[in-house]
Amino acid sequence: MKEFRVLVAALCMLLLSLTVSGVRNVSATPESSTYDIYEESERLVALTFDDGPKEGKTDALLDMLKEKGVHATFFMIGAQVEENQELVRRMYEEGHQIGIHTYSHVDLGCLSEAEQKKEIEKSEAAIEAVTGQSGFMLRPPFGRINKNLEDWLDRPMILWSVDTTDWTGISAEKIIRETAETVKDGDIILMHDISEHGLEGAAGIIDELQRMGYTFLTVEQLFARRDIELENGVAYRRAR
Repeated sequence: MKEFRVLVAALCMLLLSLTVSGVRNVSATPESSTYDIYEESERLVALTFDDGPKEGKTDALLDMLKEKGVHATFFMIGAQVEENQELVRRMYEEGHQIGIHTYSHVDLGCLSEAEQKKEIEKSEAAIEAVTGQSGFMLRPPFGRINKNLEDWLDRPMILWSVDTTDWTGISAEKIIRETAETVKDGDIILMHDISEHGLEGAAGIIDELQRMGYTFLTVEQLFARRDIELENGVAYRRAR
C-alpha cells in the first residue's frame, strides 16, 4: 500500500511539472500582433517621396529619417530644388538617394520629345548645381509615360508598387495600416513630402515594417539587392 502511495505521488509531481512547463511556454509567447511577422531573414523595401523639397515638410522628414537611421529616395521637382538648395544639400550629405520628378511636375506622356528632354534636363541641372552629381533616376509625375519617352530615355523610370495615397489627406493610422497589410519583399513605397499626415505616416510605416522584419533601402540599393522587374528596360511596376 505504501508503494502505491509513493507511485501516485510521483505521478502527481510529474503532472505538476508538465503543467508548470506548459504555463511557462504560454507566458513566453508574444502577444498576437495586428500584422504578420515574417520569418524570412531578409525582407527589403524602398521608401520614396515625391513633389519636394518643401521647407517645413522635407526638413522634418529628414530629421525623422536621421533619428531612425533610415535612408529614403526623394524624387524632386527641379523648380523647388532651386528654391530649397540647402535642403537638397543636406539630403545628399546624409546619404539619401536623389531622383528627378521633372522641373514643373508635368505629365510627360502629353509632351513632345523636345519638351520631355527640357523638363528632365532642366531638373537635372538644378540638382547637379547643388550636389555636383548627374545621371539621376526619373519618376514621371502621375506615373505617366509614353513610347516616345521610352524610346529615347537612357535612365530608369521608377514607378511604385505600394501607393499610400497620403496626398489625399487620409489619416496616418490608415496610411500605416494599409501599407503594412499590402507590403511585400522588394516593394517600392510611394509617399509625398507635402502630404498632411506624411511625416507621421512615414514614421509609423518605418516602425511597423521594421517590427515585421523589413529593412529600408534606397531604390538604387534595392535594385542592387533584388532582381527588380524592368518593363521595356526602364520602368518598374509590380502586378498585384
